[in-house]
Amino acid sequence: MGSVARPFLVRGRAVPLARYLAEEDIEGLVACSCIGNEVTIDLSDTRILVSLADVGGRVGLTFHMVQDGPAKARSWTRRLPSDTEPRELAARIARDVRTLERELAPLRRRPPEVPHQRRPLT
Repeated sequence: MGSVARPFLVRGRAVPLARYLAEEDIEGLVACSCIGNEVTIDLSDTRILVSLADVGGRVGLTFHMVQDGPAKARSWTRRLPSDTEPRELAARIARDVRTLERELAPLRRRPPEVPHQRRPLT
């Protein structure tokens, strides 16, 4: 039986980013996936989900970060021109991830101390 070529459909803005994100230097990168309009970047203790959307003639990047550590979850957005190439989008995403890594580094070295609750003397 001969092989049959099967057509497949690739949709979403994130798909072309995979190649360029692989070329970016993201320290501590464990895994990265580009599916549909979402990019997921997993670091050793942090997950970053980037949603891509067309917003009023611009490309909107919405970042959501969750850490398995002392940092609180946070979200932020970026707006780029609609004609921004995938290489530039990947560079922007990588730049934000590297900035976040620098911000989290002190927390990893020295997590905030939780004050001890004192019981009243009875």
